[in-house]
Amino acid sequence: MIIPNNAPATPIAGSRVNTPSRLRPGCAGLDDTPASTVDRDKLLAHLGRTALHGSISRNFKGAYRLVVDKETGKKRSVPNLYRIDSEKLGRCEYVMLTSKQYASVMVIDVDQRGKAGGHPENLNSYVKGVIWALVQHGIGPAWAGINPISGKAQFIWLIDPVYAGKNHTSRNMELLKATSHELGELLDHDPHFAHRFSRSPFYTGKSPEAYRWYCQHDRVIRLQDFLRQVREMAGQSQHVKNKRQQFNSGRELINAVKTRREEAQAFKALADDVENEINAELDQYDPELIDGVRVRWISQGVAARDETAFSHALKIGHRLRKAGKRLTDAAIIDAYEHAYNVAQQQGSAGRDSEMPPMRDRQTMARRVRGYVTQSKTNTSLNSSAPGRATSSERKALATMGRKGGQKSAQRWKTDRDGEYAQTARKNLQRANSRRAAKSRVSKRDIANYFESTFIDTGTWPTSAEAMKEFSVSRPTVSRALKEAGIALPRGRRTSQK
Repeated sequence: MIIPNNAPATPIAGSRVNTPSRLRPGCAGLDDTPASTVDRDKLLAHLGRTALHGSISRNFKGAYRLVVDKETGKKRSVPNLYRIDSEKLGRCEYVMLTSKQYASVMVIDVDQRGKAGGHPENLNSYVKGVIWALVQHGIGPAWAGINPISGKAQFIWLIDPVYAGKNHTSRNMELLKATSHELGELLDHDPHFAHRFSRSPFYTGKSPEAYRWYCQHDRVIRLQDFLRQVREMAGQSQHVKNKRQQFNSGRELINAVKTRREEAQAFKALADDVENEINAELDQYDPELIDGVRVRWISQGVAARDETAFSHALKIGHRLRKAGKRLTDAAIIDAYEHAYNVAQQQGSAGRDSEMPPMRDRQTMARRVRGYVTQSKTNTSLNSSAPGRATSSERKALATMGRKGGQKSAQRWKTDRDGEYAQTARKNLQRANSRRAAKSRVSKRDIANYFESTFIDTGTWPTSAEAMKEFSVSRPTVSRALKEAGIALPRGRRTSQK
């Protein structure tokens, strides 16, 4: 993600007020004016609720009460709801702005510590950089709540309302979940935030840890467009519905798959090799390490800078996970840059530094995090191969991988009246003739069985006996008897039919 270094000369579109803080990256482009009663009334109007589920403290058990069900006589818990025009709502430090079936806002909880103060300038430096970039792209938060003691924050975006049925699932809810996840990953959010109870923008109490809220604008975003812009900022691929074929030929598809497989194998080999170097205590006894980095060489005096940097970042990722620390993009990227600079210094061989852009380094960080946590393969660093093949491309690849499919495709390129097509028709006609003849023989055999049995015993066999004798169905026996003109006597028992 690229963050602009200079502020715009004109006010941000949709600004609530053009204060100097909105023009400074030090405040993340956020308005430092506390939210007013009018701002809160507008937020309540957008929520479209007559009552909200609130909690006075962090003990969320107190947000429910037990009542006796009149029908069953059993006790059940029901939420404590507060009318939006009630003064009691102001006593709730926590409130549930969304439900499982309805949401008109998107809340992101950022668990990154900043400085004490409770103003936008006290946010964590990384968070300020991301929010500044979002504001520059016109998709900044509508509300910002900041903890005056820890500098942690919660951000609220106003969205077009989304609904879900009784099963709590719908396409729009899935889109909201995906958008929240992508934006949260960009802001390095708290992954355990349940998106239910959040800090209340309507709190009027005197708690020292009560968030200070700042209203920025009242623009309502469209989730699909917002998700696309967030992915563009994060350098992630856009997931397009019904993605079209992205390869011009089958050979191009095969080559792309081979390239991806070779890259995956190479990086998997690096990951296996790094597992033996995880222990940091052994670094001081390893003479091959330079500033804690094991430089990999292409040839004498020529360092493999990308491979060195990736393996070192992977090693640092394993150590962070082993120590119980968070695998943040910043830590992984710092390790990558350090190893790359060491490799450049030791084995540049006259080459200029070709440090990948920040977007590729963020992609690398996600790949490292995937290897360390779940052993997942993501898009490789500086990969020239296209993205993952779609379902239709995988099916096409499977067909092209079979010799029979290749031969058939080549033969059917000829004219319908060509030699191959005529031969295929003749073979099909002969097969159909054999099947028809076999069917006629079977019918005659069934009819002969009935007549010969009647001649030998004086009684007609049952249809069940014929079915068992020839392993056929009852309709087949009936058709054979009808074509032969044989009418079985009526009035027999069911077991004899």
